[in-house]
Amino acid sequence: MAAPSTQWLHPRRPAAQFPPYAFGDPSLVDQAEARTSTLARIYHKSQEQAWDGRAVLDELIAKHGGIHFPDDKKAAFAQVAAVLLWGELAAWSISADLALKLDDTPAKMAASSQVFDEARHFYVLRDYLWRAGVPIQKLGGFSRTLLVELLETDNLLYKVVGMQLMVENTAVVLFKMIGEARLEPVLSDLLYYFERDEARHVGLGVLTLPSVLAGLSNREARALWWFQTRIQLTMLAGGMTLRESFATLGVDQAEMERHAFRLHDDVLRRMRAHHGADRGADGAAVKGLFEVSKGGQHALNGFLFPRGTPTAAHRLALRAVVGAAALGDRWLARRAPAT
Repeated sequence: MAAPSTQWLHPRRPAAQFPPYAFGDPSLVDQAEARTSTLARIYHKSQEQAWDGRAVLDELIAKHGGIHFPDDKKAAFAQVAAVLLWGELAAWSISADLALKLDDTPAKMAASSQVFDEARHFYVLRDYLWRAGVPIQKLGGFSRTLLVELLETDNLLYKVVGMQLMVENTAVVLFKMIGEARLEPVLSDLLYYFERDEARHVGLGVLTLPSVLAGLSNREARALWWFQTRIQLTMLAGGMTLRESFATLGVDQAEMERHAFRLHDDVLRRMRAHHGADRGADGAAVKGLFEVSKGGQHALNGFLFPRGTPTAAHRLALRAVVGAAALGDRWLARRAPAT
């Protein structure tokens, strides 16, 4: 049997692996029972926490006497909502791809449950935007580039790391911060359901990745690190283009970044703990994963979102970074096909 890292880096096509008759082998029950039950629990938890999107939206609208989105914030929210809406559509497709291609039964179950969650998120958010009178916009160049890369890669390791550890973490933070901004009562209550689902999705990466990462060669680990670095820089650049929108909505981007770093650190801690419990080692559990020291996090946040009055040099450098991000976003957007 191929090592997990080989299966994930070079997944086989259905013609070469279907049906996977090993799934019916009763001896599988005795293999990694603790891990299997924990991973499969994501699927069962999803069933227990499933919610009817149409019913919940209708109930919240009735509870609050309709949707009353402030007209002066609709344009700003439309820009942020584009990232959320089309990101949910991409996550829907990516989780379906994982459900098809992952060899491990509990992992397939977890990915399958995510398919239903993401489908619900997409249609409910779209319906909310329609009813709220918020225009549905196209994605910015950086956001589209990021999602297309995750959609197109055949590398399951990159898909899971990019989606479960990076995009899903960002989604959790966005839903939480926008909900807490209390822009509109129906939206705030609705996003609680989204946030709860997205937090559960991260578990697929936490539980499946340690054994895969432990089998990576140094070269493969460096390639994974560079992939994440590109994704992280793309996400940061995309965030720079939304500075004015977040400010208009009353969402503190500095706190959002700090929260995102805390979540990422927590995910790495959980991965080390999970792997260490099984194998007595924690370094291999996060091999190749992108990490930023506490000092680095503080320095980056301080540069991008300075407190107080920054120096003239700081203002000039920050203006250059924001301007470059805006130019890059427009250039990438112009290259996108007219779908």
